Amino acid sequence: MKKVLMASSAIVGAAVLAASPAAAQELSLNAFQVFVVSGGDADRETSDRGFAFSTNTEVHVKGEIMADNGITFGFRVEFEADTGSTTNTDENSIYAQGSFGKIEFGNNDGAEDTFMHNGSNSGVDYGGVGNPTSNFMEDAYQGEARTSVDFANGVDSSDGTKITYTTPNFNGFSAGISYSPDTSDGDDGNGFNDEDTGGIHDHVGIGLGFDGEFNGVGVELGLVGAIGEADAEPEDTVYGIGGGFAISYAGFTFAAGAIYDDADGNGGEGYAFDAGIGYSQGPWSFSVNGIYSEDDDSSDELLAGSANIGYSVAPGVRVFLTGFVGNEDYGSGTTADEGRDDNDIVALTSGIAVSF
Repeated sequence: MKKVLMASSAIVGAAVLAASPAAAQELSLNAFQVFVVSGGDADRETSDRGFAFSTNTEVHVKGEIMADNGITFGFRVEFEADTGSTTNTDENSIYAQGSFGKIEFGNNDGAEDTFMHNGSNSGVDYGGVGNPTSNFMEDAYQGEARTSVDFANGVDSSDGTKITYTTPNFNGFSAGISYSPDTSDGDDGNGFNDEDTGGIHDHVGIGLGFDGEFNGVGVELGLVGAIGEADAEPEDTVYGIGGGFAISYAGFTFAAGAIYDDADGNGGEGYAFDAGIGYSQGPWSFSVNGIYSEDDDSSDELLAGSANIGYSVAPGVRVFLTGFVGNEDYGSGTTADEGRDDNDIVALTSGIAVSF
């Protein structure tokens, strides 16, 4: 697998050297900020407050150069701009794109993430299922059950430094593969550490997707998988498989997804599935979502749901209100969980988002 990726890198490297002088250049800037007010209660929350304010701000810079041979070379950087942010960038990479597809180098999501579809594709704002960002509940979730339909315990390579190749689109179908030497690389200024125990090494993510339309019905499908070796003892193989879909028609979108992953002795085995339905008409949007997940090692379970309403005040300006309810059912798989009551979570989140 690694040999295939390295060969692809060599091919693109040769194309770079052979490229003609740039014929067109473009530099774009996009940004967004969300101001969020959240409040509620959780049985296991350790905070002494019932509400909080927070912001989420990013500035995205993207540059592209199209060579005379038709190949487009580019870069993108997503800057975190919130006060107190522990890192100043989210994702950053360079890429080459043409009739051969797209190859990307840098700190960005792997194929196992970009090709995944789940219930959140129905439209979920902050504070909803799959995105429970109510920051006053920082310690609310104390079980091992997954809070979103995404790979857990390092099976998802996240923004680890990697190479990703995506095929051209063939009648709506496309595929991708990514390779990361260590998923924790890139977290601390690209610092490499042979004794690093915080990531997964030799991580490979794959994805297969379809995006098409039939008589006004939009269909998006995704099937993903990932495999790697844990840095920490025991150095077991971690792996996961998942998939989902989104169907849209006349303003409605129904989406669902499921994942299963196993980190052996490095986080456990578990699964999750979710579903959501959304509707948008003019400036208004609505969605209802639900999730169920279970961690097999601890027998912890999570059942949660959310409802969301949003309104576009002006182009690029949106206000929203999200309600969230959930219940963690603790199993007896770990000493910490024994004898604990279930954890009930209730939250209400509202905010304004500005983007351009």
